[in-house]
Amino acid sequence: MTKTSCWETLSAFIGISTQKLLLCFFDMLALLGTAMLVFLARAAFGGVDPVLYHWVVPILLLGPIFGAGMGLYQRISPAPHRELKALFQLVSLLYAIILVLPFLSKTVEAYSRIVIVGSWAATLVTMPLARHLCRRLYARRRWWGKPLVIFDHCAEGRELWRYLKRHPERGLNPVAIFDLPHTAEDMRLLFASVSARYPKAMALLLQKIGQAQTTDVITEACRYFSNTLVVPSFGGGFRAHWLTPRDLGTAVGLLVRQNLRDKRRLFVKRGLDLVLCLLGSVILLPLGAALALVIKADSPGPVFYRQKRIGQHGKEIRIFKFRTMVNDADKVLKNMLACDEALHKEWACDRKLKCDPRITRVGRMLRKLSLDELPQLLNVVMGDMSLVGPRPIVRSEVNKYGQVFEEYCMVKPGITGLWQVSGRNNTTYQERVNFDQYYISNWSVWMDLWILIKTVPVVIFGYGAY
Repeated sequence: MTKTSCWETLSAFIGISTQKLLLCFFDMLALLGTAMLVFLARAAFGGVDPVLYHWVVPILLLGPIFGAGMGLYQRISPAPHRELKALFQLVSLLYAIILVLPFLSKTVEAYSRIVIVGSWAATLVTMPLARHLCRRLYARRRWWGKPLVIFDHCAEGRELWRYLKRHPERGLNPVAIFDLPHTAEDMRLLFASVSARYPKAMALLLQKIGQAQTTDVITEACRYFSNTLVVPSFGGGFRAHWLTPRDLGTAVGLLVRQNLRDKRRLFVKRGLDLVLCLLGSVILLPLGAALALVIKADSPGPVFYRQKRIGQHGKEIRIFKFRTMVNDADKVLKNMLACDEALHKEWACDRKLKCDPRITRVGRMLRKLSLDELPQLLNVVMGDMSLVGPRPIVRSEVNKYGQVFEEYCMVKPGITGLWQVSGRNNTTYQERVNFDQYYISNWSVWMDLWILIKTVPVVIFGYGAY
């Protein structure tokens, strides 16, 4: 019996979907495994009694029950930053209970603060990573997600189909797509035949806002499908915003919130930058010193490289980087582009070269692991940059951003960002601009935390780097 069939058999026996069972298993693995590892690390120094902590396990086992109430086990995955917020609330709730019980029993002094607080902090990282691993391993299985039938009413269904097929972790699995008829009778016949063929599928309706309709398409679809997802199309000029429904009595409103205009949230973002820089300096300062020595030994030239970039409000900033290229790299590039037409076209397209001969041996390794950007933590402390944000661009890239450049100037550029954790150099420049625009339009502190956590495996495995 294969591993997959074992999960399916177990899920059928328990009576829940295989997807939910796996998410629950990986959550429990993160909760119990992290607590155990932190306890063992503390026990290595002595002074802790394992018998005292036996009651912690049943409380952690309550995690999936509380998580279900927070919507963490839906077939359709929530937005990553919203899932991160729910996971933070779940882990904090469990460890709040663990802290309160010894306090009420007046035995709090017998317990190690390092074990409890350390387990809470570590689990905040391991749970999102465990869920990411779960989706990476199983999201392309046939039983993952909800079967989806797309009814296209505005010629955008094919693009959505391709996106959902590339991102099965979203939890929507397109199985068919149809153009919506214009007459009510033909529409009902189509809904009836499709619902009979795909009885467990969810219907997705793509509707153009402002388009005159003689038939209530949503009501008709709900006669045949138990779940109907309505995707409004606002036209080509509309950018991706998170829309929150609001009941207005006789109508439904869609709230768009721009968090970057909230000074309180920006204060939290700045505080998060400084706290994480301070905590990370214990490890990163010795690492930076070691890398400086390696760079100096590998090739002649300075250790650091400063480059002019565009920062918040369009102001010019100078960012720090470890030098990864030979001396006079700009002159070398100019000569290369003048002699090689193919390289010139590649550079003009994305401002990148996949096989750049200017890069040193150590520099290639630094870029692969994104360690060349480590000195930009100085820019973060100085206030020119943030840990998370759009990548800082040079003046010649402004035209590539078009109207999005005005939004780019609203925020501080970041060391990492949505583009870096979504493929980096495996994406086109236009996709990079779209990622930056999406981040700016929908920014939240939770999105920053999600990007920071997702940056860890991207840096370790060097995905999309060259």
